[in-house]
Amino acid sequence: MKVLNLCLSLTANSTVLSTSLTFEQQYQKIYKKLIAFLYQNPTAKFSFSFTGLQLEWFEKAHPEFLQILHELVARKQIEILGGGYYNPVFPLLSPVDRAGQIELLTVELRRITGKRPRGISVLSSVWDRSLIPCFQNCGMEWVQLDSSIIPEKSRHFLPQILGEQGKTIKVLPVYRNLQNVIKKNISPEQYLKELVDKIEKSTKNDEYNYYAQERVISVNFEFDSAEILLSGNWIENLYKSINQEFAEKIRVCLPTEYIHRAEEFIPSFTGIGIRDDVAKWALKPYEISGEKSELPVSINNFLITYPRCRALYNRELYISLLVSNCHGDKARKMAARKSLWKAQTGDAVLCSPKGVFPDKKMRQAAYKNLTEAEKYIREAVPFKESVTSFDYNADGHNEYLCSMEKYTACISARGGQITELNVIHNLENYADNLSRIEKFDKVNDNYERGLFVEHVFSKEEFSDYKKGLPSGCGVFSKALFREAEFNGTKKEIKLKGEGTYSNLDIPISLRKRYLINSNGFMVQYILKNEGPIAFSGNFVVESNFAQTDFSNADKNSYKLDLISDGNGISYETVDEPVVKKDISFVQITDTSSNISFVYEPNEEAGISCQPLLFKRPDLNSETPQIAENTFTVSLFWEFDLAGGMEIEKTINFTIITPKKRRTKKI
Repeated sequence: MKVLNLCLSLTANSTVLSTSLTFEQQYQKIYKKLIAFLYQNPTAKFSFSFTGLQLEWFEKAHPEFLQILHELVARKQIEILGGGYYNPVFPLLSPVDRAGQIELLTVELRRITGKRPRGISVLSSVWDRSLIPCFQNCGMEWVQLDSSIIPEKSRHFLPQILGEQGKTIKVLPVYRNLQNVIKKNISPEQYLKELVDKIEKSTKNDEYNYYAQERVISVNFEFDSAEILLSGNWIENLYKSINQEFAEKIRVCLPTEYIHRAEEFIPSFTGIGIRDDVAKWALKPYEISGEKSELPVSINNFLITYPRCRALYNRELYISLLVSNCHGDKARKMAARKSLWKAQTGDAVLCSPKGVFPDKKMRQAAYKNLTEAEKYIREAVPFKESVTSFDYNADGHNEYLCSMEKYTACISARGGQITELNVIHNLENYADNLSRIEKFDKVNDNYERGLFVEHVFSKEEFSDYKKGLPSGCGVFSKALFREAEFNGTKKEIKLKGEGTYSNLDIPISLRKRYLINSNGFMVQYILKNEGPIAFSGNFVVESNFAQTDFSNADKNSYKLDLISDGNGISYETVDEPVVKKDISFVQITDTSSNISFVYEPNEEAGISCQPLLFKRPDLNSETPQIAENTFTVSLFWEFDLAGGMEIEKTINFTIITPKKRRTKKI
């Protein structure tokens, strides 16, 4: 190796929830210092990647920064990589959304810098070969991928070339080796010497040594390391060392500059992958997996491990189909697509390398943008209420999607429950709830916490259930309900679930009938003892309401109003378990939006309600901390069922949204 080409880069770091304060801190601590150094040192070269949101903020708060970027690009001193405008996980997007997000950022970069990008950066190197045709069609010549997803036998410190369906793209592997510099306080001179020695040793006898006189390494600065190294003048001293001690051995260059000059490209096969420090979280919920997977870890592994992220992806996919199939008002369709793109930010479905996971605030922000996109589509074409049946979440079973005036809901065959309830008025998804995990919460729920989840408990089990203690799954919460009858015209769904009760394995069945209307549902239950042995217990209908006030992770933002035995009872907030009997009316009000949910059973019932807290690992603590909570409301009835007998219960569920205030004309 005669010369080592060194490419230095800084990746983007922002989300749709990034505040002006966050952007300002990043600017003052990193961008301002780095760009000032580059401006004063014309021989120093560097590459950046930005999200569209960062560029929007720079234009408002620091337009001078963009002017300097334009000048440095013209001086061929810096290169700005392309990407998705809202930093999405590209493999999860449809081809039209992939191209749309890339082109949106490309147009913005060309307007600001006067030059379109030729290379592209992808969030956490989440890769799939199907991206190759799209990237090439968008004018991208090469992609920056983490070295950890490149097959080891192909790591020769040379660019790769990948092909798919007759299209090809170059790959520049990027290395993250600066953390040791900080931990061990390694000087720039020592770092460069070790880097050259390592590459010379590993390439000395490889098959490309005769052909390739030059090698390349791309080193990425992430925000944490960049801030520390900039504050200690380490980066400035790095360039000085390159220009002095290593002037004949190391050449700093821009990635596209090297790609255009390179003569050797290694044909490689990289089908799927995620950078290794993110992939380690993909196999066990909220834990680093010590096991090495025989197959490369993909984004699908992550979605399977984290059901709430998968649920959000299902919603994104559905809205993307709605937008693509809309043939109405073009302006509203474009507005819908932009709202969809905002929701597709990767931070809502993927964790950070340090294990910071998408929280409820991030997920709800995505759900809001998705429901806003749906509102635009409803305005673009004449809206008609509908109930349809198809495999919404790709689990092999049909779900029922209810598109009504006030809400959109998804009813799952698993548990026969409502797994998604998007209220059009405030755009929130009230069924977005975690489930308890024994390692963190000391309890395993073993079922998804949606709305209208049914349990059959013995007296002892129900006593534990009311206290939030382990009580089993209650027979039907995990049962797979089969379709007995579906009528989309009448908006009627009839389901039937079967199971066994108690240690005696008494066969029981539950027929469940949904009658959907513009304001809510009517849900009818028929619980039957299918065996000859009589038994007694408690029939429980559980609903879990997601919190929409994110000011405090353990705050319950719901108000509770009851009518018990003809008397009204109100709770401004519920912080402890509440159990009442003889209930004929229940109203749960989300105080952050003033939206109410009303339950009216056909027979007086008991009620058990309480906030449930979910704990998860926290970077700032050795023990799990409260991450989210949900408000659990359960109606229940005691029963005695002889062999072959059945009971019937009905609940009317209504969504009440606040009326628009009329303003007086002056």
